[in-house]
Amino acid sequence: MQQLLKHLKFLPSATNQHGVHSPFIYGYVTKCLYGKKKYSRSKSLNVLFKSIAYFGSEQIMLQDSEDELKRLINNYFPEAKFVLADADIIYLSNKDTSKVEVLLSKKINMNNNTMLLLDGIYESKQSEAIWKTLKNNPKVTVTVDMFYCGAVFFREEQAKEHFKIRI
Repeated sequence: MQQLLKHLKFLPSATNQHGVHSPFIYGYVTKCLYGKKKYSRSKSLNVLFKSIAYFGSEQIMLQDSEDELKRLINNYFPEAKFVLADADIIYLSNKDTSKVEVLLSKKINMNNNTMLLLDGIYESKQSEAIWKTLKNNPKVTVTVDMFYCGAVFFREEQAKEHFKIRI
C-alpha cells in the first residue's frame, strides 16, 4: 500500500521524453527506455538490459551474490565481462544500496561514461535517503528517477540535472 501511494505521488511530477531538454537524456529515454524490446518482467532489470544494449556496455559491475543475473546478462550479451573496477555499468540491487558510499569514494570505479543503476530507490526510507544523498553528490551530474530504479551519470560536460521519467 505504501509503495502504491509513493508511486501515485511520483506520477504527477514525472514526465516522458517531451519534458526532457538534455540531448543525452532525450536519446536515452527515446531510444533506450522506450525501445520496443522487452527483456524482463522486472522494470529495473529491463532498464539494466536495455541500457547495456543502448550503450554497448561490455564491462559490468555487479555484486558477488548476483550469479543468476550474471547468467541472464551473458545470455543476452555474451561479450559482457564482469569487472571490479572501471565498469561501463554498475548495478546495485535494492539490498546493496548501502554500498553506494563506498563506490563513490573510489574514483577508479567511475568515469565519464559510467552509469550507476540503483534498484528499488523508493523501497525503504534508507534507500530513499541514499538516493537523495547520491543526487546531491558533487561527482554526480545527471540522475534519472524511474521510480522502480534510478540511473546516475557522471558526465563532466553536462550541467547537473535531475529527471523523473515514467517507464
